[in-house]
Amino acid sequence: MRDWHIVASCLREQRLQKLREERTAMIFAKLSELGHLEVDFPRLHDEVYKAELLTDEEWERVRRGVVNTTERNKNRRILGQIRVKRSRRLEGLNYLWDKVVAAASGTRAVYKAEKGACPSFDEFLELAPATTILESDAERVPKEEYEAIRPDPLQFAIQGRRRYLVKLHNIRNGLPVDQVNEEEWSSWSNEETIAKLDTMAAELVLAVNGFWDSGRKTVDWYPSSHLSGPDVDLGVLIPVETLAPGLTIKVLEAIGKDPSTEEGALTSEKLGQKPVVYRCARCDQRVAPHLSLAQTISHFLKNKVWFDKASDSREKALIASSGSKDPLSRPTLVNDHDWNAEEDLIVSDSSSDKARIAKLQKQLKGAYGKDPEDYEAEDCEGEDSTTRSRSSTNKSRGRRIRRICRLCPEGFSPQPMYFAALKVHIEH
Repeated sequence: MRDWHIVASCLREQRLQKLREERTAMIFAKLSELGHLEVDFPRLHDEVYKAELLTDEEWERVRRGVVNTTERNKNRRILGQIRVKRSRRLEGLNYLWDKVVAAASGTRAVYKAEKGACPSFDEFLELAPATTILESDAERVPKEEYEAIRPDPLQFAIQGRRRYLVKLHNIRNGLPVDQVNEEEWSSWSNEETIAKLDTMAAELVLAVNGFWDSGRKTVDWYPSSHLSGPDVDLGVLIPVETLAPGLTIKVLEAIGKDPSTEEGALTSEKLGQKPVVYRCARCDQRVAPHLSLAQTISHFLKNKVWFDKASDSREKALIASSGSKDPLSRPTLVNDHDWNAEEDLIVSDSSSDKARIAKLQKQLKGAYGKDPEDYEAEDCEGEDSTTRSRSSTNKSRGRRIRRICRLCPEGFSPQPMYFAALKVHIEH
């Protein structure tokens, strides 16, 4: 009895499988008549793989769904082939562009970051020769075709590098950004142009030729990623030497570097190694930061910018209030970060000195919010919190507060701070 059920089940499955195969063959035959290829047939479609005889009426019922699925399969196959072709051609074009950029970069090609001065790969793909190869219907593009278009992208890369370096060179020398002698440049061969650009690049990478980025508020050098590439805003760049004459040279001399040969963005601290840091010798040790070369120059430059603006603001306020233009009758601010003064600019701390400085700074931060002056007493209505005695404040602690320095010109005080930090600011 049991064997009979197994045999019957097997026979039934065989009949159903035969119906599926006959139905599938009939549907595929009809799809072939409609011009479709076997590779696109919907073999797993529910209406195809069904154990039911296909009549004319049944075909009319399932025809639309089966044909639509077949057409979708065809579209996916074609798109896949296009993607494969495009991917291979992009690889070929990318290889060509890398070689072209290396050639246009001349002797500076060994510095990967400098290649950012050339146009981007996406810009190259917009050139007519690159577009022609990318959109070709041919199954395969021979290497000879890539090499045949090489002169155009090479000229494109050289011109792009030239435009960028000339603009940076003009900014460094105080010339109009877009000033260029086209007649002179056009008279040179590609080799002569590349040699001239190499000379420009070798000058721009020197540490003495840094730029102040007024947008990011920091110093940087070519060919940093912030100073090379299609998205750089050259309008925010100002030569450090223009804002602070002699600052970079003084800092380099202070750390034992030769200003005539030391490079900025290509130094070891820019190449993934642990950066060397220095401590500002003009700041109080309790708040003095440890900074990299770029941060050190930025630190002195920011203090100089603050000093100039604060001095000008104070002078205008004193003239307005007293009516006197006699400089002897007015107190002056002192720029304690003047790099032309005789005192040391920066210090290279040993491990023990760094530990000592870190301890001092930790002790100062530990005092934040713990001085009686850091609380606004609730029982002193009408009393000026900046002149309130410590004893009266200590009697009734209220809301914890930070204060600004009123000795600084109005609007130029550092951010509100706790009393411990404020004392350091005033003492220093």
